[in-house]
Amino acid sequence: MKKVFAEIVNCFVFTIVVVLLTSCKSGKEGKDEKPEYKLVWSDEFTNTGAPDSAYWNFEKGFVRNQEHQWYQEENAFCQDGLLIIEARVDNRENPLYREGDDQWRHSRKKIEYTSSSVNTARKFEFQYGRVEVKARIPVGGGSWPAIWTLGRSMQWPSNGEIDIMEYYRIKGVPHILANAAWGTEQQHHAKWNTKTIPFSYFTGKDPDWADQFHVWRMDWDETAIKLYLDDELLNNIPLDSTINGSLGEFKNPFKQPHYLLLNLAIGGTNGGEPDPDAFPMRYEIDYVRVYQKEKDSFRPGEIWPDNRGMHINAHGGGILLHEGTYYWFGEHKGRNSNSAFVGVTCYSSDDLYNWKYEGVALPVDENPESPITKGCVLERPKVIYNRKTNQFVMYFHLELKGKGYEAAQAGVAVSDHPAGPYRLVRNGRVNPGVWPLNMTDEQKNATAKLSDFAEWWTPEWRSAVNDGLFVRRDLEGGQMSRDMTLYVDDDGKGYHIYSSEENLTLQIAELTDDYLNHSGRYIRVEPGGHNEAPTIFKKDGKYFMITSGCTGWAPNAARLLVADELMGEWQLYPNPCRGEGEELTFHSQSTYILPAPGKKDTFIFMADRWTPKDPINGRYVWLPIQFENGLPVLRWVDEWRLN
Repeated sequence: MKKVFAEIVNCFVFTIVVVLLTSCKSGKEGKDEKPEYKLVWSDEFTNTGAPDSAYWNFEKGFVRNQEHQWYQEENAFCQDGLLIIEARVDNRENPLYREGDDQWRHSRKKIEYTSSSVNTARKFEFQYGRVEVKARIPVGGGSWPAIWTLGRSMQWPSNGEIDIMEYYRIKGVPHILANAAWGTEQQHHAKWNTKTIPFSYFTGKDPDWADQFHVWRMDWDETAIKLYLDDELLNNIPLDSTINGSLGEFKNPFKQPHYLLLNLAIGGTNGGEPDPDAFPMRYEIDYVRVYQKEKDSFRPGEIWPDNRGMHINAHGGGILLHEGTYYWFGEHKGRNSNSAFVGVTCYSSDDLYNWKYEGVALPVDENPESPITKGCVLERPKVIYNRKTNQFVMYFHLELKGKGYEAAQAGVAVSDHPAGPYRLVRNGRVNPGVWPLNMTDEQKNATAKLSDFAEWWTPEWRSAVNDGLFVRRDLEGGQMSRDMTLYVDDDGKGYHIYSSEENLTLQIAELTDDYLNHSGRYIRVEPGGHNEAPTIFKKDGKYFMITSGCTGWAPNAARLLVADELMGEWQLYPNPCRGEGEELTFHSQSTYILPAPGKKDTFIFMADRWTPKDPINGRYVWLPIQFENGLPVLRWVDEWRLN
């Protein structure tokens, strides 16, 4: 829609003669008839009244391009299976008017026209797929209808704009346009790939074209954006050419989620002079449908859309298999913060490739006194099923709001259903007043205190850490619990494995039979080794842990620990990663290890690729675990399948 300061590139008159497929309104047939695609989101506008607020937001006021209309909710309504956006003549005071102000929003005394603009920002956002919109557009003087998308990150134009359809006048001549825009070195100055087709091209073949409904389509993948009208290709935009300038950090704005917009503008920089006889002016939309191709492989590090077309938001997660269905639990990340403002999300799948959003399994609490109040830190949730109690039990790393990372608690929540809702039953540190099983009497009775050391990381300090310096400090209140996982052994016994002692030592704590508490039996693993992000699996009677070093949000080399007994002695081995990127675990950090379905002794390494400046955009790295000389090995693969 934006053409202010625009640089039009590759603009030409479309003259190739092809057969144009037009369609009259004929009901809602065919929305699932896409062999390559699966419908992930749609609005058929079958209700009467206002558009569904679960799907659509409204823009308000004078918004862009010096357009004549004031956007308001009243001008968009559903009727007879259509969304109708109606532009109307008006004559009322402009509440933004400021005498002597030259800014166009404030210089107008009157609102002369009203219309509506709706969008799906924060309600439905998608990356890649097929969009189909069936609509009848107004073509009267001054009309500027559009079907378009905007990227959710960065300011325009560095967020990227795709105009699936625009209709307006160029030098007084009506045109239909199919465009994309991205950022340059100048603020608010876009680079455009635009195709402009004179409206006469369509009416020359069908004089009644404007009276009919037509289908606009976008096919968008990793390589190109293709824009169609009634199956005729109007523009093919290769994504290797759509790179932002420096203001857009040289990123490609079409490799991020976008949201949809539908609007009817009047006049402005492109709409032309409004024709008084054209009002009220109606833009009628029959349906909006978004399809995506079903996945049949893992593609580590790429956007992973759920059934709604939105990138899966389940970070630091783990998987529960229950009655043939996989449930993926993880942290919901926002755009600007790693704190918890939503809670723990849950997705389900029967093939591990395609995931259905089940909702928020454990929501944060609006009560500021709650341990899980909005704004706390809630990380690495894992769920296990207790066959004795028939309860699903969730553990997670909890930091209290406003306390940084000093709380270092474990939170415990339960549910009667795998996808939730879960309710918090307790939170706190681990095994207060109890010594580890593998701590000697000499270590328990040592007198070294933290205050004895003016500096950390000295040889003397390291020795004291190995001898239980922080265990003794935290004995009364309980051991710290940060990055964590859960494990259920072959005998049904549950274990909580977590980074403790200021992230310097791993601990493995046995759970009670109902999994709701710690039994008091626990051990220290690799004291002073500075391990976090523990993941665990068992093969051929041996236990394997793949962990991470502690480098904040930055990736580092993975570590491997092996034991014959879970509560026994663990031996440290070198980094299990092999190949390019091995020193940074392929730019990711371990979160969980999942036994592969239907394949004995086959396992999937799950990791997160953190993006702390844009947490919601973090990616998932799932890799097959291979074995060499009896030890697990990880190698990068761009794409792989379970078979």
